[in-house]
Amino acid sequence: METSMEQRCIHWLTYVLQNWSNIDVRTVPGVMYQVLCGSDEGIQYRFHWFWDCEETYIHNHRYAFDTYCIEGEYVERIWEIVPDDTDAVTYYFSRESGNHLTSLMNVCGTLRIVECHSHFPGNVLHVRTDQFHSISPMNGLNNRVMTFVARILDSSMKANTHILSSTATIEAPIETILVATPEERLAMYCKLQQISMNYNVS
Repeated sequence: METSMEQRCIHWLTYVLQNWSNIDVRTVPGVMYQVLCGSDEGIQYRFHWFWDCEETYIHNHRYAFDTYCIEGEYVERIWEIVPDDTDAVTYYFSRESGNHLTSLMNVCGTLRIVECHSHFPGNVLHVRTDQFHSISPMNGLNNRVMTFVARILDSSMKANTHILSSTATIEAPIETILVATPEERLAMYCKLQQISMNYNVS
């Protein structure tokens, strides 16, 4: 029987809490904490604790992944470039290592939302590498969101990462991932302990 995302979440939550001193914790300043749990059969597992789940730029991801929502809610919007009768142009940026952006090309057409998905506790979303998406808090509320993520590290499906914009400049900050400070590690550990009580993890 296939292991559910909830079961995998509980497994890795137990592992992380039992091995905390050896766990890699990172921070994206002002956005989230990331806990890198480990890998199993080509899948990398993480916990993401969003302090601010507002992503104002439209982007794809290098690897496909499943995300299981533990706490909080957000809306995922899927975007496409749609041809129209106007002179609208969408700007296509390449996102390089170190979060550097380089202008790649301009595409005729308008950015439009083609799908919306709600992410809420117990829900699983699958994110493909060929999808461009953005996320925002549910009902405009800037609530914190905790997710468990399973990244599929299949090199044959690895994609280049890009950002789409209706303007020639990107106004959203391009976050740098840093090693978490001791204070941030402690905050993340306390949060995971709180979450573990909901799953009766000892």
